[in-house]
Parts: sequence; C-alpha cells; structure tokens
Amino acid sequence: MSETTVAVDTAPGAITTALLEGMAAATRRGSERYRRLGAADIRFGLRVDAASGTPEAAYVMTFADFECEGVQEVTPATLDDASRCDCYVAAGRDAWESLIAHIVEKGRADAAHTLNTLVLADEDFHLGGATQLGVDAFYRLNATLQAFVEECAGTAEGINEQSKGEA
Repeated sequence: MSETTVAVDTAPGAITTALLEGMAAATRRGSERYRRLGAADIRFGLRVDAASGTPEAAYVMTFADFECEGVQEVTPATLDDASRCDCYVAAGRDAWESLIAHIVEKGRADAAHTLNTLVLADEDFHLGGATQLGVDAFYRLNATLQAFVEECAGTAEGINEQSKGEA
C-alpha cells in the first residue's frame, strides 16, 4: 500500500527522511553502544506538527535487536495503528529543530533535553500510542531511543554540510 506524505523543508535541524536514515545507519556503525543498552524491538514514531498543531509529517523507525533496521515516512494516522507503530513522540517543527540544534551543539542531550524529560513535561513534546503496552515500550526502551535521537549530532552536521556544498 502506498503512503501519502507531506514534504517537510530541509532547513537546518529539520527532521527529514535523510536525517533519520543517517541516524539509523549510525546505529549499525555504533552497534556496541546499542548492545550495552540491550535488544530493542519497537516501532517508534516521530510526528512533526505545524505551528497550528496540524500534523505535517510522520516517520516510523523499526528497531530490532541492537539497531534501527529502517525508516519509513508514513501518514500521521499510521502512528495510531498498533499494527504499524508501538509509540510515538509528537512535537511542533520548531521544538524538534530546537532539540536537534541543542544536540548538535552539545554532542548529546543534557538532562533538560532528553525525550523522557520532554514527554513527561507534556508541554511541547507529547507521547502517544494506540495501546498502553506500546506507550510502555517507550519507557522500557528509553535509553535506546535516546541514543538514537542523539545520533543526530553527527548526522545533522553531515547533512547540513552536504547541503551547503550543493547550493
């Protein structure tokens, strides 16, 4: 079945398929880090919302064992389908770009910028899922999901440098 997608611009810090695929590749290169965290079998989603709160884009990353096996851009409704996504984090485009910029600048998230802290505050970042077991998976596998998000530090810089060279 074909997915309908909405394009998100490629501003520095924007979540794109290319950024997420680069982060997934980093999990394979850094497999020892993920082995220490333990096996993770989860379909984890990210949703990017417009300033109005309307979903603009959504992605599902499939984790198996010690790596992210794949990234798929999906319709936002897919994130509420328990057969396709266990849990997801939704935030506005500006919030995602701010988080990525922080991680790129610092090399990793500080305590105020972890996914766990951000979704517990439930202000700009919101945790969702079709089932309670799916939402629970976010908390059980949080260290792996946080490590994945922190992969943007090297990946986003590489994509931004490549974009500058193409301009």
